[in-house]
Amino acid sequence: MQTSRMHQRTIFAIFAVILLSATTASYGQQTAHRIKHVLVVTVTMGFRHDSIPTAEHTIQQLGDTTGLWTTDFVRTPADMQRMMTDQALTKYDAIVFANTTGMLPLPDPIGLLAYIRDGHGFVAMHAGSDTFHQWPGQTSGVSRYARMLGGEFRIHHNQCAVKLQYADPGFPAVAPLIRAAEHSTSANLQSVESGGTSIATPRGWHIFDEIYLFKNFDPTRVHLLLYSMVHPNDGSPKAGLPGLYPISWCRKYGKGRVFYTALGHRKRTWNDPLYQQHILGGIKWALGLARGNARPGNAKPILINISKDSVNK
Repeated sequence: MQTSRMHQRTIFAIFAVILLSATTASYGQQTAHRIKHVLVVTVTMGFRHDSIPTAEHTIQQLGDTTGLWTTDFVRTPADMQRMMTDQALTKYDAIVFANTTGMLPLPDPIGLLAYIRDGHGFVAMHAGSDTFHQWPGQTSGVSRYARMLGGEFRIHHNQCAVKLQYADPGFPAVAPLIRAAEHSTSANLQSVESGGTSIATPRGWHIFDEIYLFKNFDPTRVHLLLYSMVHPNDGSPKAGLPGLYPISWCRKYGKGRVFYTALGHRKRTWNDPLYQQHILGGIKWALGLARGNARPGNAKPILINISKDSVNK
Protein backbone atom coordinates (compact mmCIF):
# COMPACT_ATOMS: atom_id res chain seq x y z
CA MET A 1 0.00 0.00 0.00
CA GLN A 2 2.81 2.40 0.91
CA THR A 3 4.58 1.62 -2.38
CA SER A 4 1.37 2.33 -4.28
CA ARG A 5 0.95 5.72 -2.58
CA MET A 6 4.57 6.61 -3.31
CA HIS A 7 3.98 5.66 -6.94
CA GLN A 8 0.91 7.92 -7.07
CA ARG A 9 2.84 10.83 -5.53
CA THR A 10 5.62 10.32 -8.09
CA ILE A 11 3.14 10.40 -10.99
CA PHE A 12 1.47 13.52 -9.55
CA ALA A 13 4.83 15.24 -9.18
CA ILE A 14 5.76 14.45 -12.79
CA PHE A 15 2.36 15.73 -14.01
CA ALA A 16 2.81 18.93 -12.00
CA VAL A 17 6.21 19.53 -13.55
CA ILE A 18 4.82 18.97 -17.04
CA LEU A 19 1.88 21.32 -16.38
CA LEU A 20 4.17 23.99 -14.95
CA SER A 21 6.52 23.66 -17.92
CA ALA A 22 3.63 24.01 -20.37
CA THR A 23 2.25 27.03 -18.53
CA THR A 24 5.67 28.66 -18.41
CA ALA A 25 6.19 28.02 -22.13
CA SER A 26 2.78 29.50 -22.93
CA TYR A 27 3.51 32.54 -20.78
CA GLY A 28 6.89 32.89 -22.45
CA GLN A 29 5.27 32.91 -25.88
CA GLN A 30 2.85 35.64 -24.80
CA THR A 31 5.58 37.78 -23.26
CA ALA A 32 8.33 37.12 -25.78
CA HIS A 33 8.12 40.76 -26.84
CA ARG A 34 7.53 43.96 -24.99
CA ILE A 35 4.32 45.87 -25.61
CA LYS A 36 4.84 48.09 -28.66
CA HIS A 37 3.83 51.74 -28.89
CA VAL A 38 2.02 53.09 -31.95
CA LEU A 39 1.41 56.73 -32.84
CA VAL A 40 -1.70 57.25 -34.98
CA VAL A 41 -1.79 60.49 -36.98
CA THR A 42 -5.15 61.78 -38.27
CA VAL A 43 -4.27 65.42 -39.00
CA THR A 44 -5.72 66.67 -42.29
CA MET A 45 -4.74 69.76 -44.27
CA GLY A 46 -7.11 68.89 -47.12
CA PHE A 47 -10.22 66.73 -47.36
CA ARG A 48 -11.22 65.18 -44.02
CA HIS A 49 -12.86 61.76 -44.05
CA ASP A 50 -15.80 61.27 -41.72
CA SER A 51 -14.48 57.76 -41.06
CA ILE A 52 -11.49 59.08 -39.08
CA PRO A 53 -13.07 58.63 -35.62
CA THR A 54 -13.96 55.06 -36.59
CA ALA A 55 -10.40 54.54 -37.83
CA GLU A 56 -8.97 55.78 -34.53
CA HIS A 57 -11.27 53.53 -32.53
CA THR A 58 -10.49 50.49 -34.70
CA ILE A 59 -6.71 50.80 -34.49
CA GLN A 60 -6.78 51.36 -30.74
CA GLN A 61 -9.19 48.46 -30.24
CA LEU A 62 -6.99 46.11 -32.28
CA GLY A 63 -4.03 46.99 -30.10
CA ASP A 64 -6.01 46.62 -26.88
CA THR A 65 -7.70 43.36 -27.89
CA THR A 66 -4.49 41.66 -29.01
CA GLY A 67 -2.38 43.21 -26.27
CA LEU A 68 0.30 43.94 -28.86
CA TRP A 69 0.49 47.73 -28.69
CA THR A 70 -0.65 50.88 -26.96
CA THR A 71 -2.03 53.74 -29.04
CA ASP A 72 -1.48 57.50 -28.86
CA PHE A 73 -3.05 60.02 -31.24
CA VAL A 74 -1.90 63.10 -33.12
CA ARG A 75 -5.13 64.88 -34.05
CA THR A 76 -4.15 68.53 -34.43
CA PRO A 77 -1.22 70.55 -35.77
CA ALA A 78 -0.41 71.46 -32.17
CA ASP A 79 -0.27 67.76 -31.27
CA MET A 80 2.05 67.21 -34.22
CA GLN A 81 4.47 69.91 -33.13
CA ARG A 82 4.59 68.47 -29.63
CA MET A 83 4.49 64.70 -30.27
CA MET A 84 6.48 64.28 -33.49
CA THR A 85 9.80 65.85 -32.66
CA ASP A 86 12.83 63.59 -33.05
CA GLN A 87 12.99 63.15 -29.29
CA ALA A 88 9.27 62.46 -28.86
CA LEU A 89 9.28 59.82 -31.61
CA THR A 90 11.84 57.70 -29.76
CA LYS A 91 8.93 56.44 -27.64
CA TYR A 92 7.18 54.85 -30.60
CA ASP A 93 7.80 51.70 -32.62
CA ALA A 94 5.58 52.68 -35.55
CA ILE A 95 3.62 55.60 -36.98
CA VAL A 96 0.24 55.19 -38.67
CA PHE A 97 -1.13 57.79 -41.10
CA ALA A 98 -4.87 57.04 -41.01
CA ASN A 99 -6.54 59.10 -43.76
CA THR A 100 -4.20 62.06 -43.42
CA THR A 101 -4.28 64.57 -46.29
CA GLY A 102 -2.23 67.48 -47.58
CA MET A 103 1.09 68.91 -46.44
CA LEU A 104 1.21 68.15 -42.74
CA PRO A 105 2.98 70.60 -40.42
CA LEU A 106 5.70 68.24 -39.24
CA PRO A 107 8.24 69.81 -36.88
CA ASP A 108 11.03 67.95 -38.73
CA PRO A 109 10.09 66.38 -42.09
CA ILE A 110 13.56 64.93 -42.67
CA GLY A 111 13.44 63.53 -39.16
CA LEU A 112 10.31 61.52 -40.01
CA LEU A 113 12.04 59.82 -42.95
CA ALA A 114 15.12 59.17 -40.83
CA TYR A 115 12.91 57.66 -38.12
CA ILE A 116 11.51 55.13 -40.61
CA ARG A 117 14.82 54.47 -42.32
CA ASP A 118 16.49 53.75 -38.97
CA GLY A 119 14.28 50.69 -38.41
CA HIS A 120 10.82 51.79 -37.31
CA GLY A 121 7.47 50.94 -38.84
CA PHE A 122 5.27 53.14 -41.02
CA VAL A 123 1.68 52.31 -41.96
CA ALA A 124 -0.72 54.32 -44.11
CA MET A 125 -4.35 53.69 -44.93
CA HIS A 126 -6.36 55.11 -47.85
CA ALA A 127 -5.70 58.88 -47.92
CA GLY A 128 -2.28 58.34 -46.41
CA SER A 129 -1.23 58.34 -50.08
CA ASP A 130 -3.04 61.68 -50.60
CA THR A 131 -0.51 63.28 -48.28
CA PHE A 132 2.65 65.28 -49.00
CA HIS A 133 2.25 65.56 -52.77
CA GLN A 134 4.87 68.24 -52.25
CA TRP A 135 7.66 67.63 -49.79
CA PRO A 136 8.82 70.61 -47.69
CA GLY A 137 11.91 72.18 -49.27
CA GLN A 138 11.78 69.94 -52.36
CA THR A 139 11.41 71.94 -55.58
CA SER A 140 11.25 69.19 -58.22
CA GLY A 141 10.73 65.49 -58.75
CA VAL A 142 8.51 63.01 -56.97
CA SER A 143 7.82 63.86 -53.34
CA ARG A 144 10.25 62.17 -50.99
CA TYR A 145 7.26 60.99 -48.97
CA ALA A 146 5.66 59.37 -52.04
CA ARG A 147 8.95 57.64 -52.84
CA MET A 148 9.14 56.32 -49.31
CA LEU A 149 5.53 55.11 -49.42
CA GLY A 150 5.86 53.54 -52.86
CA GLY A 151 3.05 55.35 -54.67
CA GLU A 152 0.93 58.50 -54.76
CA PHE A 153 -2.82 59.05 -55.04
CA ARG A 154 -3.85 60.33 -58.48
CA ILE A 155 -7.65 60.20 -58.71
CA HIS A 156 -10.75 58.27 -57.74
CA HIS A 157 -14.23 57.94 -59.20
CA ASN A 158 -17.43 56.45 -57.77
CA GLN A 159 -17.31 54.01 -54.91
CA CYS A 160 -17.75 50.48 -56.17
CA ALA A 161 -17.23 46.79 -55.51
CA VAL A 162 -13.93 45.27 -56.59
CA LYS A 163 -12.51 41.78 -56.68
CA LEU A 164 -8.97 41.85 -55.37
CA GLN A 165 -6.39 39.21 -56.19
CA TYR A 166 -3.98 37.83 -53.58
CA ALA A 167 -0.44 38.63 -54.70
CA ASP A 168 1.18 37.12 -51.59
CA PRO A 169 -1.15 34.71 -49.74
CA GLY A 170 1.39 34.19 -46.96
CA PHE A 171 1.83 37.83 -45.97
CA PRO A 172 0.27 38.72 -42.57
CA ALA A 173 -2.12 41.26 -44.15
CA VAL A 174 -3.35 38.71 -46.71
CA ALA A 175 -3.22 35.37 -44.88
CA PRO A 176 -6.38 36.08 -42.80
CA LEU A 177 -8.31 36.59 -46.05
CA ILE A 178 -7.09 33.22 -47.31
CA ARG A 179 -8.16 31.55 -44.05
CA ALA A 180 -11.57 33.22 -44.24
CA ALA A 181 -11.96 32.03 -47.83
CA GLU A 182 -11.18 28.45 -46.79
CA HIS A 183 -13.94 28.53 -44.18
CA SER A 184 -16.48 30.44 -46.26
CA THR A 185 -19.68 28.45 -46.73
CA SER A 186 -21.49 30.90 -48.98
CA ALA A 187 -20.73 34.01 -50.96
CA ASN A 188 -23.55 36.51 -51.40
CA LEU A 189 -21.62 38.76 -53.73
CA GLN A 190 -24.75 40.77 -54.49
CA SER A 191 -24.63 42.15 -50.95
CA VAL A 192 -21.06 43.36 -51.57
CA GLU A 193 -22.17 45.10 -54.76
CA SER A 194 -24.68 47.11 -52.70
CA GLY A 195 -22.07 48.13 -50.13
CA GLY A 196 -22.35 45.28 -47.64
CA THR A 197 -19.70 43.45 -45.67
CA SER A 198 -16.77 42.16 -47.70
CA ILE A 199 -16.41 38.49 -48.63
CA ALA A 200 -13.22 36.51 -49.17
CA THR A 201 -13.34 33.61 -51.62
CA PRO A 202 -10.53 31.39 -52.93
CA ARG A 203 -10.54 33.50 -56.11
CA GLY A 204 -10.32 36.90 -54.46
CA TRP A 205 -11.49 39.39 -51.85
CA HIS A 206 -14.73 41.15 -52.80
CA ILE A 207 -15.07 44.52 -51.10
CA PHE A 208 -16.92 47.81 -51.67
CA ASP A 209 -15.00 51.04 -51.12
CA GLU A 210 -13.60 54.12 -52.80
CA ILE A 211 -10.87 52.75 -55.05
CA TYR A 212 -7.79 54.87 -55.61
CA LEU A 213 -5.80 55.08 -58.83
CA PHE A 214 -2.13 55.94 -58.44
CA LYS A 215 0.73 57.80 -60.01
CA ASN A 216 4.45 57.41 -59.38
CA PHE A 217 3.86 53.75 -58.59
CA ASP A 218 6.65 51.42 -59.67
CA PRO A 219 5.79 47.73 -59.17
CA THR A 220 9.48 46.84 -59.26
CA ARG A 221 10.10 48.88 -56.08
CA VAL A 222 7.37 47.38 -53.88
CA HIS A 223 6.13 43.98 -52.78
CA LEU A 224 2.56 43.74 -54.04
CA LEU A 225 -0.07 42.30 -51.70
CA LEU A 226 -3.50 42.98 -53.22
CA TYR A 227 -4.46 44.17 -56.70
CA SER A 228 -7.10 44.11 -59.39
CA MET A 229 -6.43 42.95 -62.94
CA VAL A 230 -9.13 45.23 -64.34
CA HIS A 231 -9.92 48.91 -63.92
CA PRO A 232 -12.55 49.27 -61.17
CA ASN A 233 -16.16 49.58 -62.30
CA ASP A 234 -16.34 53.11 -60.89
CA GLY A 235 -18.12 54.96 -63.69
CA SER A 236 -14.91 55.76 -65.53
CA PRO A 237 -14.74 55.15 -69.31
CA LYS A 238 -11.82 52.81 -68.55
CA ALA A 239 -13.90 50.55 -66.28
CA GLY A 240 -13.19 46.90 -66.98
CA LEU A 241 -10.03 47.43 -69.02
CA PRO A 242 -7.14 45.08 -68.13
CA GLY A 243 -4.17 46.43 -66.23
CA LEU A 244 -2.40 46.34 -62.91
CA TYR A 245 -4.39 48.29 -60.31
CA PRO A 246 -2.58 48.04 -56.96
CA ILE A 247 -4.49 48.22 -53.69
CA SER A 248 -2.02 47.16 -51.02
CA TRP A 249 1.73 46.71 -50.87
CA CYS A 250 4.71 46.73 -48.54
CA ARG A 251 8.36 47.64 -48.86
CA LYS A 252 11.52 48.13 -46.89
CA TYR A 253 12.79 51.68 -46.45
CA GLY A 254 16.30 51.44 -45.14
CA LYS A 255 15.87 49.26 -42.06
CA GLY A 256 12.23 50.29 -41.69
CA ARG A 257 9.05 48.49 -42.75
CA VAL A 258 6.38 50.32 -44.78
CA PHE A 259 2.84 48.94 -45.26
CA TYR A 260 0.09 50.62 -47.27
CA THR A 261 -3.51 49.79 -48.10
CA ALA A 262 -5.70 51.98 -50.30
CA LEU A 263 -8.84 50.71 -48.58
CA GLY A 264 -10.41 52.61 -45.70
CA HIS A 265 -12.63 55.37 -47.08
CA ARG A 266 -15.89 54.31 -45.46
CA LYS A 267 -16.86 53.82 -41.82
CA ARG A 268 -18.29 50.47 -42.87
CA THR A 269 -14.92 49.45 -44.24
CA TRP A 270 -13.21 50.18 -40.93
CA ASN A 271 -15.88 48.15 -39.14
CA ASP A 272 -15.51 45.23 -41.56
CA PRO A 273 -13.98 42.19 -39.76
CA LEU A 274 -11.89 41.18 -42.79
CA TYR A 275 -10.55 44.70 -43.26
CA GLN A 276 -9.62 44.78 -39.58
CA GLN A 277 -7.68 41.54 -39.99
CA HIS A 278 -6.04 42.98 -43.11
CA ILE A 279 -4.71 46.06 -41.32
CA LEU A 280 -3.92 44.10 -38.16
CA GLY A 281 -1.57 41.92 -40.18
CA GLY A 282 0.01 44.97 -41.81
CA ILE A 283 0.58 46.71 -38.49
CA LYS A 284 2.03 43.57 -36.92
CA TRP A 285 4.46 43.23 -39.81
CA ALA A 286 5.46 46.91 -39.59
CA LEU A 287 6.10 46.43 -35.86
CA GLY A 288 8.26 43.37 -36.50
CA LEU A 289 5.75 41.09 -34.75
CA ALA A 290 4.97 38.99 -37.83
CA ARG A 291 7.13 37.68 -40.62
CA GLY A 292 6.42 38.58 -44.22
CA ASN A 293 8.26 38.81 -47.52
CA ALA A 294 9.01 42.36 -48.66
CA ARG A 295 11.14 41.48 -51.66
CA PRO A 296 10.22 43.95 -54.46
CA GLY A 297 9.21 43.02 -57.98
CA ASN A 298 6.79 40.16 -57.30
CA ALA A 299 4.31 41.85 -59.69
CA LYS A 300 6.38 40.91 -62.75
CA PRO A 301 4.53 37.64 -63.57
CA ILE A 302 1.24 39.43 -62.97
CA LEU A 303 2.18 42.12 -65.48
CA ILE A 304 3.04 39.41 -68.03
CA ASN A 305 -0.34 37.75 -67.55
CA ILE A 306 -2.15 41.05 -67.89
CA SER A 307 -0.22 41.79 -71.08
CA LYS A 308 -1.29 38.41 -72.51
CA ASP A 309 -4.91 39.08 -71.55
CA SER A 310 -4.75 42.47 -73.24
CA VAL A 311 -3.44 40.88 -76.46
CA ASN A 312 -6.07 38.14 -76.36
CA LYS A 313 -8.84 40.67 -75.97
